[in-house]
Amino acid sequence: MRKFTLNIFTLSLGLAVMPMVEAAPTAQQQLLEQVRLGEATHREDLVQQSLYRLELIDPNNPDVVAARFRSLLRQGDIDGAQKQLDRLSQLAPSSNAYKSSRTTMLLSTPDGRQALQQARLQATTGHAEEAVASYNKLFNGAPPEGDIAVEYWSTVAKIPARCGEAINQLKRINADAPGNTGLQNNLALLLFSSDRRDEGFAVLEQMAKSNAGREGASKIWYGQIKDMPVSDASVSALKKYLSIFSDGDSVAAAQSQLAEQQKQLADPAFRARAQGLAAVDSGMAGKAIPELQQAVRANPKDSEALGALGQAYSQKGDRANAVANLEKALALDPHSSNNDKWNSLLKVNRYWLAIQQGDAALKANNPDRAERLFQQARNVDNTDSYAVLGAGRCGDGAKRLSRRRTLLSADLAYGQRQH
Repeated sequence: MRKFTLNIFTLSLGLAVMPMVEAAPTAQQQLLEQVRLGEATHREDLVQQSLYRLELIDPNNPDVVAARFRSLLRQGDIDGAQKQLDRLSQLAPSSNAYKSSRTTMLLSTPDGRQALQQARLQATTGHAEEAVASYNKLFNGAPPEGDIAVEYWSTVAKIPARCGEAINQLKRINADAPGNTGLQNNLALLLFSSDRRDEGFAVLEQMAKSNAGREGASKIWYGQIKDMPVSDASVSALKKYLSIFSDGDSVAAAQSQLAEQQKQLADPAFRARAQGLAAVDSGMAGKAIPELQQAVRANPKDSEALGALGQAYSQKGDRANAVANLEKALALDPHSSNNDKWNSLLKVNRYWLAIQQGDAALKANNPDRAERLFQQARNVDNTDSYAVLGAGRCGDGAKRLSRRRTLLSADLAYGQRQH
């Protein structure tokens, strides 16, 4: 009985392990990856070594025949490449390997080169949709492998509605051929512009592992972090960067910036200000307010801290303090780069402060004061109907009805003027 139980257990364990064994890449897959890596890094010796072994192991594999076709074409052996293409058409006429190879052969002809040049011209002059249409016509639904595929999907990425699709295709190509630094450069920039920062940094870290891509990865990485507001997060970002890169102009700048930021954050007032600004940007008003109050006490003329404090109060719904601090910030620095944001916040908070005060006046049975406050709110923003409805609640029944009709008529007239 024990023997039977042990055999069942052993069999179960073996079955559990089998999927992992089957998931391991085969020798052919590993060698094909080496071929793609050699093509991406222009290592023809690596391509030839891998192809030699592949042709011994699996000579009729369409991907192997396609790789030999591309190799012959790069060497300028058009006749040899054509023989491989003919062979591929017999082995796998419906395969992506054959369709892609057929497109690659077309690009080696004068007509193909001219059509490709036209598509590239459209892409570089800002006509992305026309360029993609030209590429599609040329490729007939089967983009070739390698640099042309990267070029095609990088152009597709310029069409906003298809940017996500293009990024996914470029990620797939990068996974298949991870040594293409031009692809990694484009992919990282696309990820950053799509607010996919973690993925962008992951691509740069991969890019930094090659001598050819290291300098470019360093410049892009530092460019993404150098303008972060001084905070614990910016210090961590600089430390992460310096743990990966150790030489170059960007590294020297990052080392100097890190030392300066650490010195600044050692000052309690500066740290409070920095953490308060970061908290406001993250929508953490409760954390931001006490730290920004500390910063303002240390420097009452710090317009940026005052404006951020006003923004934090606004996030918390404290209209009176939001208005007071935003007004101070604008008075101290009327030409700040933050003025558009501060003015917009000030308008919103003045409006809702007047509404709150008007509601309070009505509850205190002071309709005249309430009416003035609701009118004050309309003067700030006459596009919102809340002030109109509030004013309509002031006075006795007949007076309220008359006022509501008047205000709603004015509101309707304003709306019609906007259309």
